[in-house]
Amino acid sequence: MQNINQNNINKIQKLTKYILMGLIVLVATKYIPDNQLKTKEIIMIGATSSISFAILDMISPSIKINREIKNEQPSKILVEGFMNN
Repeated sequence: MQNINQNNINKIQKLTKYILMGLIVLVATKYIPDNQLKTKEIIMIGATSSISFAILDMISPSIKINREIKNEQPSKILVEGFMNN
């Protein structure tokens, strides 16, 4: 039961992250350019950025990097791989 709640919380956090990213791009697209864009174009740019961010987050959600210290070689870095959520 607790695992199901944790999955729901993770989904809500990810959805919030994608919406926030879209809103940031939307605001930047509205106020930064010298030439005003149409509202439809601004919404399309914001939606595209949110979708792109979601796809990139699903493809490579996180990479865990650990330093392996063996035989006094602290500079050796191991990439454990992609962590699936």
